Amino acid sequence: MMKESPQDLIAAQLTAIVESSDDAIIGETLEGVITSWNRAAERIFGYPAAEMIGQSITHIIPGERQAEEEEVFARIRRGERIDHFETVCVARDGRMIDMLLTVSPIRDARGRIVGALKIARDIMKHNWTGAAEVRSEGYARAILEAVSEAILLVNETGIIVSVNRSAEETFGYDRESLLGRPVELLLPERFRSPHAAHRAAYFREPRVRPMGQGLDLLACRKDGTEFPVEISLSHVRTDEGVQALAFVTDITQRRAMERATRQAERLAALGRLSAGIAHEVNNPIGIILSRIEIMLLDAQALPLPGKVAEDLRVLHRHARRVAGIAQGLLSFARESSGVRRPLDLNDLVEETLLLVEKEVARAGVTIRRAFVRDLPPVLGDSGALQQVVLNLVTNARDALGSGGEIALETSVVADRPGAARLTVRDTGPGISPDILPKIFDPFFTTKSEGTGLGLSISYGIVRDHKATIDVESRPGEGTAFILTFPSMGEDLRS
Repeated sequence: MMKESPQDLIAAQLTAIVESSDDAIIGETLEGVITSWNRAAERIFGYPAAEMIGQSITHIIPGERQAEEEEVFARIRRGERIDHFETVCVARDGRMIDMLLTVSPIRDARGRIVGALKIARDIMKHNWTGAAEVRSEGYARAILEAVSEAILLVNETGIIVSVNRSAEETFGYDRESLLGRPVELLLPERFRSPHAAHRAAYFREPRVRPMGQGLDLLACRKDGTEFPVEISLSHVRTDEGVQALAFVTDITQRRAMERATRQAERLAALGRLSAGIAHEVNNPIGIILSRIEIMLLDAQALPLPGKVAEDLRVLHRHARRVAGIAQGLLSFARESSGVRRPLDLNDLVEETLLLVEKEVARAGVTIRRAFVRDLPPVLGDSGALQQVVLNLVTNARDALGSGGEIALETSVVADRPGAARLTVRDTGPGISPDILPKIFDPFFTTKSEGTGLGLSISYGIVRDHKATIDVESRPGEGTAFILTFPSMGEDLRS
């Protein structure tokens, strides 16, 4: 039997890779002429390979994005690699598709750049499919290093024989630290022994399939942190025997999104329940308030015995508080209509605090108000802005733990007539400088439980109101979130 050449082995590995990838894989010359077009590209864009090979890549690029494509090729000619580049492509049926691109230079045997390799992911769809025409070892290297999934090649004894760049990034090891090591190194310790049996079973009947379908799979980084993954398996036959190709996708963000969606559904149900309770409370509390007010008026003409009048005033004060809480629940639970109207920031903050002040006090935290009278009104959606204030106060309470102070201050902006400002300040431990730039990122959280979406949603709401949100914090000195709203004149003009 003729021994396979290294080039044949690489080509076999590449074919297996592409067959298991769900990304469109497109090869191009430096002039933008398509040289390879896999089945995922056929599925995503609607053009068969026979039609596209030899054609210009401009077939799938909208007119307004042509300059963007020219810039991509200019960078490729300079030998640069482009990672996670978001763009828009157009399908055969005219649909605009949001894409995430990784573009790498293709080099010939002498190292000269002769083309570009694009790995294109449809952001909205993620299906397992793929196959490709490949023409050279250069394509193989480009695809192995450019594909967004971590790829591991493992022999029958479980030893890692090859990895790509994404595998290094995903697991936190450099390539040299992975090659020659057992693949079980990348599993939590409690799963390593059972995995050896699963691996042996796969090699007895190798085939393309997802691994652990229906199971929650976990991998382990070099630093010991565990994270959820999806794994797709394929295989290649070599002179050294069958080798397994594992495609590993970190699904941490997807799981966080799923948790956030479930939480949003629970909050929506809670909102409907709160609205129902508030409606039920409103009628009787209205009657109670009316009767107490009548009794207090009667007491002016016919004095009541003992401390009855004082007791009535206490009851009246607390009944009004109950009515205010019910109204606040209705406002918070009501689905935002997006309608903007002039709002008084002082009133909006007070209405929000009615919902949380008692809970915050039970944690030993003091709330201090410092409101400016005659504050300029802001144009806004009260429900959405209440959500922002509630989130900031809740975060401050969580940061403080037991004890401390949260101050809510309103002020005018000296150099912008008609603009208003709200500052939410706490006396907590502060935010470290390395974390501060990330706090508005979706899914970023330092809490043991939480979606990491609260501040990113708040940021979006504030930006949608043409306002700004800034944060000032130093470790040990507390944190301040500063919301600055434009004048109503500025808002209406923009």
